Parts: sequence; C-alpha cells; structure tokens
Amino acid sequence: NARVDIDITKDLSLMLRTGIDYFGELRTSRRAYSTQRFARGQYREDDIFFKEQNTDFLLSYTKKANQDFSIGASIGGNIREEENRYKRISANSLSIPGIYNFANAAEPLSKTQFNDRRKINSLYAFANISYKDYLFLDVTGRNDWSSTLPSDNNSYFYPSVGVSTILSDIFKFPQSTFLKLRGGWARVGNDTDPYALRNTFSFNEPFGNFQRVSASEILRNEELLPEQANSIEIGADFRLFNNRLGLDVTWYDATTKNQILTLPVANTSGFNSRIINAGEIQNTGIEVVLNATPVKTDNFRWDATANFTRARGKVKSLTDGLDTYEMSNNYLSVQAKVGGRMGDVYGTGLVTVDEPNSDFFGQVVHNEDGFSLRDPNLKLLGNYNPDFTLGLQNTFSYKGFNLGVLFDWRQGGVIMSRTVLIGGTSGLMDFTAVGREEGIISEGVIQNADGSYRPNDVRLSGRDYYWWRYNRSNEEIGMFDASFLKLREVKIGYNIPKKFLGNSFIQSMSLSLVGRNLALWTENPHFDPETISFNGGTIVPGVEDMALPSSRSYGFNLNITF
Repeated sequence: NARVDIDITKDLSLMLRTGIDYFGELRTSRRAYSTQRFARGQYREDDIFFKEQNTDFLLSYTKKANQDFSIGASIGGNIREEENRYKRISANSLSIPGIYNFANAAEPLSKTQFNDRRKINSLYAFANISYKDYLFLDVTGRNDWSSTLPSDNNSYFYPSVGVSTILSDIFKFPQSTFLKLRGGWARVGNDTDPYALRNTFSFNEPFGNFQRVSASEILRNEELLPEQANSIEIGADFRLFNNRLGLDVTWYDATTKNQILTLPVANTSGFNSRIINAGEIQNTGIEVVLNATPVKTDNFRWDATANFTRARGKVKSLTDGLDTYEMSNNYLSVQAKVGGRMGDVYGTGLVTVDEPNSDFFGQVVHNEDGFSLRDPNLKLLGNYNPDFTLGLQNTFSYKGFNLGVLFDWRQGGVIMSRTVLIGGTSGLMDFTAVGREEGIISEGVIQNADGSYRPNDVRLSGRDYYWWRYNRSNEEIGMFDASFLKLREVKIGYNIPKKFLGNSFIQSMSLSLVGRNLALWTENPHFDPETISFNGGTIVPGVEDMALPSSRSYGFNLNITF
C-alpha cells in the first residue's frame, strides 16, 4: 500500500491512498489406487487467485469556531475492485499407480473454471459538531455504485445521524458521577454476488469431439434492487464513585428489506430456483455491560466486568404467495417463516399420541414389532440462537501479582449432534452398552386395531433398538440443549518491580501463565456445544458433525518494554 498525507492549511488536509491485497495458491491432491471413490487413483490441482484493490481519498476540515463550537467535516471517495479466479483440473483415473501427473490420466481430464470481477465506486461525507464538549452531532452519508446490480438500480445511498450528550456536564453532577445518553439512526445498502443478473451457459465435459454447454438451473433477475437495512440505536453510559461502578446499556432495532434471495420454482419452468428481492427481517436486541471495582486498597484491587447480550430476529414478511423460505438444508432444515424467528430449525422425528385426553398423551407410538414410528413431516425442533450470552471477567491484583478469570455462559438454543446419531447407530457410544445382552423395550405405546393404545411390551435386541432409534434421518433424537458454561481463561502474572531492573535499558518486565478453555459444564456428555460444523467450506448452523474434541491450551507470556 502507499499513502500520502498533505496539510493544505492548518485546518484542511488531504489523504491519498491505494493498496492491494492478493494471494495465489496451488493445491495438489493425490488419491492412491484402491481408495473408495477413486479405485484407480486420482490426481488433482486447484489454482486459486484473489485480488482486491482499494484506492481512496479523504479531504478533511477541522475548525474550532469559537469557545463553544467545534466543527469537523470530511469528503471522500473509494474505488474497490475485486477479482477471483479458480481453476480445477483432475485426472479421476490413472493408468499407472503412483504416477501423479495429468499425462498419466486413463480417461479425459475433468475441468472446472470460473472467473468473476466486481467493482464498487463510492462517494461519502461526514460531519461532526460539538457544543461545549457535552453535546455532539454526527452526520454521515455515502453513495455506492456497484457493478453487480442493474445499471438502472446500481446506485444506493445510506445516511446516518447520531446524537449524544453528557448530562452530567450539563447539570453539573458531582465530579465522581458521569452520565451520557446517545441515540442514532442509520441506513445501510448492500449489493449481490457477481453475475446474478443474466442467464448464461456453462461448459460441460465434451461428447467425443463435440463441446457441450448447458443452461443455468437458476433464473437470474435483471431488475434486482439493492438490499436495505434501517436501524435505530439508543444507549446510556452511567458511572459512579469515580468509575468504580459503571453501567452501559444499548438497545437496537434493525429492519432489513429487499433481501436478495434464491427461491425454488417448479421444475416445469426449466429452472430449479430464481433470484428475487423479498423479505423483511426485524432484529432487536439489548447489550448491557456492568463494570465494578468492589475492593480497592493500597495493595489490593478487584475489578469485575459482566457483559450481557440478548438478540431476537423475526421474519415480518417474505413475498406474495410465499410464507416460508428455506435458508439451509444441511442435515437440518433452517427455515424463515413469516411470524417465526430467524434460526428456527426443522427436522423429522417420532410419531407421538396427540390426543390431549388420552392417558398416553405425548408418548411415542410403536408398531406391532416394537419399532417406533417415524413422522415423515417436518416439525419445529427449536432455534439454534441462544436466549442470551453472558461473559464474566474478574481481575485481582495484589502488589505485583495479578489473577484474571473469565467465564462464558451461553443459555438456550439447540444443536443436533451427528456424532451421537452415527455413534448410536453403530454402537460406538457408551450408552449403547445398555441392553446388549437382555435387549430393550422401547418406552411408549402400541396402537391397537381399534385405535386405542397399550404400553409397548415388545423387546428388541440392542442392535435393532439403537440402529432404528438413532438413524441419521431421525433428527429429533439427535437434538440437545446448546447451553454451556466455560472457564474460558485463567491468567496468573507478576510484574517485576522496577528496583530489580536497576538502571538497565529495560523499562518494565512482566511474566504470566495462561490457560484457556480449562473447564466445560454442559448437559451434553459427548460433544462441545460450541462446536462449529462445516460443509464444503460453509458453516452449518445448529449442527455438530463428527467434530474433534475441543482442547485446553497452556502457555506463558513474557512482556519486556525497552
């Protein structure tokens, strides 16, 4: 990157800057003979390139108009250009084992390639005015022009306004007290991925000497509008006793409209899905930070911080004729339904008695052979978002010693464990030891021919019971509470007194021992509910998929200031 700062006058300055961020990567993959997917071996190369260049300017003006007013204003612009290139060539069958190059291919090479580019031009301005250093006004405005949107709709403007005031200065509160109120409104725009406007053809593997192409399965949209999000935020910062007790509270409400979504369509149209503007999502939340110094003496100090967060996302609307949009379908179906919450997950489960007046209401129904009945219809299994999160940090200092302890608490939310499902089906989990000798009678009822119910009395072998109950298509059995409490970090340190350093060139020195993820309390004995699963490089929400166990780590820090 390169940057130039020019002071034009005492109050006026100009910044010019440009920078490039890029990487290139060549990945090679080798599969030996007799592997499951490639019996004759495979050799593959992936060539990946990414580049982003930003060029911008910023003209800034600051002026203290008089004793009461201070003014700052800036005008700037930015040009952002992105380029992605990806190329994959693979020989999916080799003539000679162990010779990994494309000349050794036993069949035509498989090729995949795409290149995409994006450019966004931006102009923006912002100004701030302060009055007597206790009343502040901030105004911003930005306009983007994106190459990924239609030329008639590629411009979108998003402004913001923020106001804050220090009431403790206005009303002359005691010096040990501080009170600040703030509020703001903002609008944010967003574009889409490249090449979402027009339908194009894709190259396929040739048929003999004839090149084949195919039409896209996605119907593009030449009339897309930019996404738009409006948000309101209100907050307060209150401190007492010379900052020994502080409370910072923020409430926000954000609504997103014109989201760019890919919706399914009937196959008779010649497409599987189409790209449209749809949806109105409302997100509200509250964040609370409490700081306190309960004890403070000449030699000892105790500082505590609690950080509480609660957020909710609600689907207000989608589009005409549509009340459900499936956002993900990796093991669980994540659906946005009008009136529902963002993060609701759906899956299949077991048939239960749904007659409220029955003595067996809510119990699992089995067939005459003792196997529980599976319900093929999707049902709401919960929401993967937490009810709230809480972080608690305590720091104790005594003379040169210090101790820091950090806890993280997540309450609520659900997660499906494929480790439990697959391990239960294959008899690898500890709970499958029960019933291996004597078999198991599954808890529930059997429906009689006349529609009445009787307690299930059919004994299954342990193998049959676990294989049927923990089948991977039975998502409801794999659902667990995602709540947990973690001892995230413990840090013990010592600041070496200055007198021990003498007149050396070392100004200060400290040594600390650090342990992270030291303990976990959860109702799930088989996995860490904080685990994130991936499928093809994409995060799969609400799913734990054969993840490696989480680990503790220990280390030390030595800090020296010269």
